[in-house]
Amino acid sequence: MTAHLPRLNRRAFLAAAAALPVAGRAHAAQPALSVVTQAPFMVSGVAVAQDETVFLGMPRFAGMDNTYSVARVRHEGTPKAFPGGAWNAWRPGQDGTAAFVMVNAVHIFGDNTLWVVDQGAPPGQTPQPGAQKLVQIGIRNGQILRVLTFPDSIMPPGAQFNDLRLLGDLLFITDSGLGGIIIHNLKTGHTLRRLSGQGIMRNDNAHLHKGNGGRILRDVNGTRPQVQSDQLEIDPTGRWLYFSVPAGPLKKVWIADLLDPTLSDTAVAQRVRLVADIPSIGGTCIDTRGNIYLADAEHSRIVVLAPDNRRETLVQDHRLLSPDALFIDRARRLYIPCPQIERLPMFNNGVMSARAPFFVLSMPLPDQIRGIPLGNAVEG
Repeated sequence: MTAHLPRLNRRAFLAAAAALPVAGRAHAAQPALSVVTQAPFMVSGVAVAQDETVFLGMPRFAGMDNTYSVARVRHEGTPKAFPGGAWNAWRPGQDGTAAFVMVNAVHIFGDNTLWVVDQGAPPGQTPQPGAQKLVQIGIRNGQILRVLTFPDSIMPPGAQFNDLRLLGDLLFITDSGLGGIIIHNLKTGHTLRRLSGQGIMRNDNAHLHKGNGGRILRDVNGTRPQVQSDQLEIDPTGRWLYFSVPAGPLKKVWIADLLDPTLSDTAVAQRVRLVADIPSIGGTCIDTRGNIYLADAEHSRIVVLAPDNRRETLVQDHRLLSPDALFIDRARRLYIPCPQIERLPMFNNGVMSARAPFFVLSMPLPDQIRGIPLGNAVEG
């Protein structure tokens, strides 16, 4: 196996290739953003293995029909289909049960395996049975370790996997189609669907999904996106589940309440707490000090929201267009995919203005930002 080149060399090469200046800095001491990769297809998710290998999630949005959905970034910085073969070669009309169709998220937890969230059908289409799935992959050899699908009692028609987090043996997955949380025990195989369709899991239509400069996202007919429960994080104590729709606000609920069989969904919904109003976001991550990082799509920036509700801009840059699912690696680097999703026709008045290359950027986390101490990665 070819040895990894030093990270500094790779980033220096990519930064030179990008030849794009950093703009709109929040303050003079702000660390510079480096280019991790430039991809030919939209990248909405990024995950980094313990050996610093970078993996990408590449959704099959309009104009991205030939995407290979999941990629590993090679040493020189170019993405390559992963794990390879039929998994990366799906085309309309083909079987989607053993191929990536519409990848919405990727993540790596403490066990150093790659999890892929596949919604099973391009936007606006209905997934065939078994195509909507969660796939666990060995990062060294690309072996498919596990494929999880659920019956209609857990994922009824209209339900749509969005993102996932791990706490011990428990997988927590958001449903952005109907609104809800799926909790799957990897050890026992038992699965729960919680807060299904509850108002606190759905867009309230008072908080509007916006893009850069505060532009309200809508399609050619003026229809605004209706994305339900989307982002989720588990705090480092393992007690709270944070969640949000893209337009906000940010909320939290006791995990113990979600797991309590004596509490109905209505009872649990009444225990949900409001954390903060937030700008429209594409993604989040959380560190070991409980800071939540918000990918602010309205202002092309990353905002740190501290447990005491203080917030500060970590970085602001014109390349942070529709910043999406964030990831902190073991070396305390923050990774930011920039998929330009707000330029898709469904969000841009029917006009397709997203253009390759699609950037993934990164930066080292400082020890603190304006008095807010920053932590390490929460690995799950």
